[in-house]
Amino acid sequence: MNDQAYRLREMMRQRRECARVIAVTSGKGGVGKTGLSVNLAIALAELGQRVALLDADLGLANVEVLMGLTSFYNLEHVIEGEKSLLDIMIHGPAGVRVIPGSSGLARVADLRQEERERILAGLNDLQRQMDFVIIDTMAGIGRNATAFAVAADEVLLVATPEPSSIVDAYAMLKTLVAMRGNIHVRLVVNQVLNQNQAQAVAAKLGRVALNYLGKPLSCAGWVPRDPHVSQAVMQSSPLLNVFPDAPASRKIRDLAAALASRQQEDAPSRTGGFFRRIAQSFGLAGNG
Repeated sequence: MNDQAYRLREMMRQRRECARVIAVTSGKGGVGKTGLSVNLAIALAELGQRVALLDADLGLANVEVLMGLTSFYNLEHVIEGEKSLLDIMIHGPAGVRVIPGSSGLARVADLRQEERERILAGLNDLQRQMDFVIIDTMAGIGRNATAFAVAADEVLLVATPEPSSIVDAYAMLKTLVAMRGNIHVRLVVNQVLNQNQAQAVAAKLGRVALNYLGKPLSCAGWVPRDPHVSQAVMQSSPLLNVFPDAPASRKIRDLAAALASRQQEDAPSRTGGFFRRIAQSFGLAGNG
């Protein structure tokens, strides 16, 4: 029996409670996905949750930019065995731990067995120490964009009222459902004029999802179009830090409060699903 695979299976058997892993994704870029990831992580931390934010957007990797942070190490150093995953985390606003992904994430599918073990062991340690792990994925339906979303406990699919965003959001949803039939996806409508517009977008996507995929698509929340968002980006500071009372800030805090409430309700049933699914995709989890 492979010792590494056995040890990973034993770690999964011992898991009884772990962080909820939420992937924030979108069908296209420019919908505010990374800004939502950053500020949602901060809002959860402000509620007393232990939060880690994994930057899995290999195309842009803007998490550090939006938070005004600089990292010296990233996932590549974990893969090479130079650092542990916990070693590379940097401290962000409100105590959020940021994990720079960099080019290391692009190699995950092609790693040697000992390199895979380092990543998996790091993810296991991370889940033990956190209440939430927020993953900012790449936009689009490519392999790197969908890999972590499919393994997550929950996916927040970000879309705007623009027709192209709605079409691309459905394409992403269709791809995720095809890859994992029981995946839990909820919609966040961003950059809307008002609640009525948000409800119209949610209703349209919900009907299409039900009619063509046979799955309901609930709406987790909506965030208004707010000039404070772009002002915060220009300052390389999170929206919640520089404009805590802005309309968009309040809505993001509402979303965080709802997620934190659900975290407490389902805590007894959490058993490391994300870690198990990632390990299985690497062929190390076995059937135990």
